[in-house]
Amino acid sequence: MTDIALRRAAEAACDCLAISELDDLLIVSNKDQEPIASALAAAGAPRARSAKRLTFPSLSRHGEEPPTHVAEAMTQASVIFTPTTYSLSHTQARARATQRNARIATIGGVSEDTFKRAIAVDYVALAATSRRLARALTSARSCRVTTPAGTDVVLVLEGRTAISDDGNLQAPGEWGNLPAGEAYISPQETRAEGTIVFDGALAGYGLLADPLSVTLSRGRAVSAEGEAADWLLDTLDAGGPTGRLIAELGIGTNPAAILTGDICEDEKVIGTVHIAFGMSTSIGGANRASVHLDGMMLQPTVELDGQPLLLAGLPAFARVHEAANVTLS
Repeated sequence: MTDIALRRAAEAACDCLAISELDDLLIVSNKDQEPIASALAAAGAPRARSAKRLTFPSLSRHGEEPPTHVAEAMTQASVIFTPTTYSLSHTQARARATQRNARIATIGGVSEDTFKRAIAVDYVALAATSRRLARALTSARSCRVTTPAGTDVVLVLEGRTAISDDGNLQAPGEWGNLPAGEAYISPQETRAEGTIVFDGALAGYGLLADPLSVTLSRGRAVSAEGEAADWLLDTLDAGGPTGRLIAELGIGTNPAAILTGDICEDEKVIGTVHIAFGMSTSIGGANRASVHLDGMMLQPTVELDGQPLLLAGLPAFARVHEAANVTLS
């Protein structure tokens, strides 16, 4: 019998996509995500016109394309859940399904505990915060991120539009993560300079016991030192010649999320910032790669055009904005 918390989270996920009797539901999953896939099927099938499940072997990295038969099935569904070991968010398979107006919730690398804890949340409050931050990022020309661990990087945001990942996936062609809860943007790929020190977690690797320092030049990760340095560069290189280019800057906004090593939850933690490398066309950028890899930074200070947006990772965004005299409305 499905436990109450798991069932409640699955029902909340179905609400996010507004599944109805007009929908053809598809759930694609890996073996390790069987409990989540089963809960989603139990919650979604009674609401939908039809429901189908596909299980396939786990991939090797976030952003890697799924098998052809899975990608084809995704183009035939109107609503899709993807509880998989590695995220399908930044794949051509997801993009093609989106182009055919499917509503998609990607659930990559999410444990059962994370699913139960971070999905059944107050989406009204989450959306308000995420949208304010997204507007601020969209309005900015440049962004500087610094952290106590040593991050000091400048990103160019001009000409790019930020996205509010707030769980509202009800319109045709909408897609996003579950758990939801971030504002993110794709910086200009070749204009980032400085040092990034990941001191929280790394997608596909997990929690970091020691910092990982990455040097950026013209938007490219040219070197790395510390825990997981070789693993990071090898994984980015496996995504092709453009796998090392910067792809994303994101700010977490989910009040129920905690740092666990599951990047889909980690990047939603309030008071953290993440930066990703690799594929960015999926979020408004210009870079194509078969990898998208995020890293977490703790206690970040974020300045937009010289004005502070976050100060040392303070979670009370409203107080930060008031103190910094930053207007987001």
